[in-house]
Amino acid sequence: MIKLRGHHLLCSLTFAGRGYSREFESGFKRIIERIKHNETIIIVSGPDEICAPIAGCENSHCREARITRRDELALEDVSSHLGENIVVGSKITPSRLFNGKYRASFQQGSTRRACSECQWSETCDQIANAEYLSSLLLR
Repeated sequence: MIKLRGHHLLCSLTFAGRGYSREFESGFKRIIERIKHNETIIIVSGPDEICAPIAGCENSHCREARITRRDELALEDVSSHLGENIVVGSKITPSRLFNGKYRASFQQGSTRRACSECQWSETCDQIANAEYLSSLLLR
């Protein structure tokens, strides 16, 4: 089971192999492969498997209130998108979420309230607007 925090349900859609460090990037790539193999995701609170390479770093933002708020907003938007309440402890089958409808919602901005003030938002905009061609999830 893949342990993910709320906002990483958004980040996974547009991850193109860039990140905070080489270790972070390679770890995220492994998680994307697990998602592609439809391994069940369980929603966790705070740092998750994607955060693991940087969660212990002195300058890590993983536990900051603004990041926790991103998780909350992302879960609200994903809940609305799926038509069910997705909370910490919820399990999601990737194929149920990561599909054309979700990509369109993300591209149109209806599932992106959590992206406000994110340093990667512009990169994600570019990936979504280019039909996700550079997204590792879709390769």
